[in-house]
Amino acid sequence: MNDLIELVQLFNKTKLKTNGLLSVVLEPGSKMEQLYDAIAQRKVSTDEEAKTMLYGQGEDSGTLSNLKYKLKERLLDSVFLLDYKETNYTVRQKAFLDCYKRWAAAMILLIRNEKMNGIDQLEKLLRHTTRFEFTELTLDILRVLRLQYSTVTGDFKRYEAVRDQYRQYETIWVMESRAEEYYADLMIQYTNSKSTKVGISDQARIYFSELEPFMKECFSFKLHMFGRLIQVMIYSAVNDYENTAKLCEEAIRFFDEKDYGSGLPMQVFYYNLIICYLQLREFEKGQPIVEKTLALFEPGSFNWFKLQELFFQLSMHTKHYDEAYAIYRRVTEHPKFGGQLQHIQEMWKIFKAYVLYLSKIGRIESEEAKKEAAKFKVGKFMNEFSLFNKDKRGMNIAILVIQILYTIAERDYEESIERIDATEKYCSRWLKEKDTFRSNTLIKMLLQMPIAYFHKEGVARKTAKLANSLRSVPLEVARQTHEIEIIPYEDLWEMTMDSLEMKIYKAKGK
Repeated sequence: MNDLIELVQLFNKTKLKTNGLLSVVLEPGSKMEQLYDAIAQRKVSTDEEAKTMLYGQGEDSGTLSNLKYKLKERLLDSVFLLDYKETNYTVRQKAFLDCYKRWAAAMILLIRNEKMNGIDQLEKLLRHTTRFEFTELTLDILRVLRLQYSTVTGDFKRYEAVRDQYRQYETIWVMESRAEEYYADLMIQYTNSKSTKVGISDQARIYFSELEPFMKECFSFKLHMFGRLIQVMIYSAVNDYENTAKLCEEAIRFFDEKDYGSGLPMQVFYYNLIICYLQLREFEKGQPIVEKTLALFEPGSFNWFKLQELFFQLSMHTKHYDEAYAIYRRVTEHPKFGGQLQHIQEMWKIFKAYVLYLSKIGRIESEEAKKEAAKFKVGKFMNEFSLFNKDKRGMNIAILVIQILYTIAERDYEESIERIDATEKYCSRWLKEKDTFRSNTLIKMLLQMPIAYFHKEGVARKTAKLANSLRSVPLEVARQTHEIEIIPYEDLWEMTMDSLEMKIYKAKGK
C-alpha cells in the first residue's frame, strides 16, 4: 500500500483534479476513483482499511489487490500529465523534468517517422540540456542527431559539429560517472553504521587525487558535486570539522555562481556545514542556516527528514529541549514518516527515548511529552532495533546509554546494576579506540555508580577523574561520529547526577 500512497500523494500535489484532467484518468464514481480519493484524503492507509471501506467484509483480498494494481498502472501511465511548475522545485529541477518530457516526445516523433519535427525538437532541446549541464541527456541527444544528420539530412557540416561535441561530452560523462561511482563506494559504508571510519578518509584522498586534475579543467555540475563531496569526506571521515566547514563554504560559493538555482548541492553542502557548526559549538551560525536550508527541501522528502535530524540535534545541544520535542512530533507524525527507510525510523526511535527521558526528569514541560513518557517501556524500546543494535561502535552506544539512564531516573537500581554489568563487557570489547574515547569514558562513569552504591556524593568522588578526562576531550575535537551524542555527555552526566539522592543503595544479596 505504501507505494500506492506515495503515488497518490504525488498526483494530489498537482492541479490535475482542479483542471479536470483527473476525471479523464479515473472514471468518476468508479471503485478506482473511490480508492484514490480515500488515500488522498488519508481515510485509509492499510489494505484492511481499504477493503472494509470499499467492499465491507464480503470480498477476498484478491479483489482489492487487482484494484490497487489497476490504479497504480493508470497513475503511472499518466505521470506525463503532471505539472511541476507550481512546485517548490528549483529552476534546474524543473528544467530537468521538462527536458526529459521533451526528449520522450522527440523520440516518439522520430519513431513515428516524423523526422523533421523530431530533429527540430532535439536541436531546441540541446540548447537547454547544455545550459543546465545535463550531460547524460546531452549525450543521448547528440548521439541521435549524429545518426539523423548522417542518414536523413546528409548535412556533413552539422554531422561533424555534433560528432566533435559528442566526443567532448563523452569525456565529461566518463569523469562524472567515475566521480559518482567513487562517492557511492564511500557512502555505502555509512548508510547503516555511524561509527568513525578512518580508512574512508584515505580512500577518499586517493579518489580525489584522480579526479582533481580534470576538475580544474572542467566545471560541470555533476563532476564538481560528487568530486567536492569526496574531497569533503577526506576530512569529515576523521571528524576534522574546521577543514570540512571550509570546503563546504567553497562548494557553496562554486554552485551559487551558476546561472541557475543549484538545489541539490546547496542542500548537501549546507547540510554538512550545519554538522560542522554543531560539532564546533558555533550554534549562532548553525541556527540561521538550518532555517535557511529548510526552504530548499520539500517537506516529507528524504533530505527533509535528514535535515530534521540535524535540527533536532542542534536543539538538544543548545538545551532547547521543548523545541526538540516539537521537532520529534512534527517528524514522526508526518504522513510520509512510516514509509521512510529503516535507518531513519530507527534514528527517530532513539531520539524519542531521549526526549521522553528529558520529560521524565522534568527538562521538558509539554504535557503530551509527560503522557508519552509515562507509557514508555525500556524493555520494549531495546527490542525495536535491527540495524543500529549491530552498530557496536556507533548508534548502539546511544541505545545502551539511554536505557541505563532510564533505570536510574526511575530509581530502579536493581535493574540499573543488571544493565550496567552487561554494558561493562560491551565497553571492554568495543570501545577501546580513540574515536570512542568520550563514550568509553561516560560508560566507565556509569560503571562506578553501583560501586558507590548510587550515593550522590560517593558517585561524584568516584568519577571525578573520569569527569575531568571527559572534559579534556570536548565534543568538537573528539574523533567521534556526530550522531552518537544525542545530548552532550557533560550535560547528560549532570542530569544523571541530579537523578541521584544522598542515600546508599546496596544490591540484594550483598
